[in-house]
Amino acid sequence: MWGGGIYDGKSVKTSSDAGIQCIWISYCCYSDDLAGWHYSRQLAFFLSTTSTLCRDSDTAGKCALLAHNTNTPAVTGTLFPRSGAWRYTSILPANDPLSIAHQISTKVVKLQGTVSDEPRLAGRTRILKVAVDKIATTSTSTWQTVHGTIEVQISGTSIEDAYGANYGDSLTLQGKLAAPQAHGPADVLAQMTFPHVTVIGHGGNPLMVWLFHWRIHFATLLEQLLPQPTAALLIAIVLGLRTPQLEPLTQAFNVTGTAHLIAPSGFKVTIVARLIISCTSWLYTGRLADFWPGSRRRIWQRWLSTAIVLSCIGAYTILSGAGAAAIRSGIMGSLLVLAPRLGRTYNIYTALAFTALGMSLLDPLVLWDTGFQLSFLGTLGIVLFTPQIQQWLHPLCRLPGGHFLAETCAVTLAAQLATLPIFALTFQQVSFIAPIANMLTVPLLGIVITLGLLLCGLGLLSLTIGAICSWLIWPLLWFMSQSILVCAALPGAYLSVPTLDSRLAWLYYLSLSLLCYFLLTRSSWHTKVYKQHTPRKLLSKKARRLLYAAIAVVIILTTGIATLHSQATGTISITFLRVGPSGKPAQGEAIFIRTADGKTVLIDGGLDVPSLAQALDARLPSWQRSLDVVVLTVPRTDHLLGLQDVVTRYQVGTVIDGGMLHPSAMYAHWRQTIQEQHFSYQPVARGQTLSVGKDTLLQIIWPEAQLHVSNNVQDNTLIIRLIAPGIRLLLLGTAAQSQYTLSQLTSQSTDSSWQADIVQIVADGNQPILKELVPLVQRANPSLLIVTPPSIRLKKQTSSSTQIKLPDALSHIPSLSTIKAGAIEITGNIQGWKVASP
Repeated sequence: MWGGGIYDGKSVKTSSDAGIQCIWISYCCYSDDLAGWHYSRQLAFFLSTTSTLCRDSDTAGKCALLAHNTNTPAVTGTLFPRSGAWRYTSILPANDPLSIAHQISTKVVKLQGTVSDEPRLAGRTRILKVAVDKIATTSTSTWQTVHGTIEVQISGTSIEDAYGANYGDSLTLQGKLAAPQAHGPADVLAQMTFPHVTVIGHGGNPLMVWLFHWRIHFATLLEQLLPQPTAALLIAIVLGLRTPQLEPLTQAFNVTGTAHLIAPSGFKVTIVARLIISCTSWLYTGRLADFWPGSRRRIWQRWLSTAIVLSCIGAYTILSGAGAAAIRSGIMGSLLVLAPRLGRTYNIYTALAFTALGMSLLDPLVLWDTGFQLSFLGTLGIVLFTPQIQQWLHPLCRLPGGHFLAETCAVTLAAQLATLPIFALTFQQVSFIAPIANMLTVPLLGIVITLGLLLCGLGLLSLTIGAICSWLIWPLLWFMSQSILVCAALPGAYLSVPTLDSRLAWLYYLSLSLLCYFLLTRSSWHTKVYKQHTPRKLLSKKARRLLYAAIAVVIILTTGIATLHSQATGTISITFLRVGPSGKPAQGEAIFIRTADGKTVLIDGGLDVPSLAQALDARLPSWQRSLDVVVLTVPRTDHLLGLQDVVTRYQVGTVIDGGMLHPSAMYAHWRQTIQEQHFSYQPVARGQTLSVGKDTLLQIIWPEAQLHVSNNVQDNTLIIRLIAPGIRLLLLGTAAQSQYTLSQLTSQSTDSSWQADIVQIVADGNQPILKELVPLVQRANPSLLIVTPPSIRLKKQTSSSTQIKLPDALSHIPSLSTIKAGAIEITGNIQGWKVASP
């Protein structure tokens, strides 16, 4: 069940030599009978495999010669290592004159290539992996043949972009080629940062395109059915997809040794295989088998079932991202299913060796992939060391639940034992809390995956049915995330090792191989542990099913009653959310309103999608996946980006904006999403009044029905005046930065339409307040001024000031800023309003 690691949302190569893999391959390739190994041959095969995996041909040759002198057949001693050395050196850029790595320079070049993998997200950018086949300079139109893979960084916030490049697309790139990142994927030879990109065609493997599309579709369904970050956690567990909303939890999973939960693993493939086998067992059992008598037909039916299981494993491998760890799990899972049909006994050592051989033969650089290393070594460590560790922990079995405790601890410690150097070198930390964290979370993994797959299927049929199913899985996901966060926060949970010498990894694995050699010489230990007494289960299979059904009914009834209960509190709540990347100042504005009768309104969405999702979902019940009104005041990035995610994940009653004179690509995508979701769309202009619930009104003060022709989109910013019992709120927003809008309002507005208890503006401490704003604020005569920050700042500006300097005429008005105070909540009723305590 041990999968790949995580590092900034991508697999990375470690600084240790990939040759450490050979220690394990040498122990699993040579024989099916552990007790009958010939130790001289083990040593010889170890040296042979070492030479195959070494970085240079000289080292390979020395290992091969030493292996040949260890009384090993010539084929094993020379052919295998020399073939491996030749295969590896043949793909090195230094030996390939047409490699794209030779084109790295400061000159601008044009490239043609194809997106060879599914894009991934890094902040507000998309990372494309492009297989390049042609290059030309800007001064000539002559294309030259090259090959190799590069990474391309472009703007974007969605994995699948309807207006951008996706998997299989043919591209033309224009920019500067730079050296790849130090800890990037081993197959990436260069990189481009924000080049000019032109999509010239669509292609790719049709099956891969189709499955990648469904992967994104399933992820979107889960985001619509569950709040964040539990939705991101389920997406990572079931689909192996790391969305930006998972970022707050990623570090906690790494330091607690539970990263395998959100990475592809053999345990997940096994669960999928068991589900499919259970669903297809009717083909060769029960009444259908009686209807079709005869052994030949029974065999045909079993082969049909096997073919379905293998197809589902292959599809799930691609849905999991088709990374090295996922492919390793898929191949071994397929061998596990196929072996009985061929009359063969499944041997995990042979399966591991076959998988490693096949994957490294097709791509030798896979041995440097951290996901493959962790998956391979973790699996092998579990098989080799779990029995012995479980024997050492056998006294725990006398305690209630002790067998489960000993088994979980043994599996966790065995996997950690095998992967410790790679974790330490790659993630620069060693976890001590891993056994406890795994005991709390691993037992839930099977039911979470099962319910997650069920949720994907039901969500396709009906979002309503899917929402009911999500009530069952949310408590489990919440418990898993909270357990991981609590374990990660404990003192001494992990140790940081930022300066670990890679030579220690060699010494560690050498010592571990000697330990493995010692254990293997004890022919009795391996069978002794597996013959341990299996504790009798407290409940029968039927009783467990009834118990699970009763728990499900209780959860559904409880949540259903809560959904029917009115959310009306008699008090209006207005929250100015603090949205921005983790550890950075707030950027953009987002305002969440809950009226006295329980209606919900979201005005703008800010720039950072993960922080908005977390803040918004924290203020809504876990079962509520709808908003009554969504308002876009200005189609700028710092207002629209978060709302694009909202209209994708939530059911929205009415969407309101003021339109856009010359729609941008982002605004066009916004309008297309609204249309595809069949939401009610209402453009508004000055003079309109909208009713939200019984006692809350939204008065539109600006813009005019005929939008002003201008290059500044804030000239047509929606200005809204909210009126509710006990409170009046004037939302100027980015109009406070528009000289044209402020001058027009000064000459047209009357005092009666401008009165407000609270005025909100967008302002930056590094820029002065416009003088045209002063008379309008004085006319409103507010008791409080709320300041939210913009996100589009000057390029020369390196930091933002948390202190907003108001003009002398407004200095007497109390003010609050989301940059300094964080989220600001104001509550009001018929008796008045107040700022809620944080």
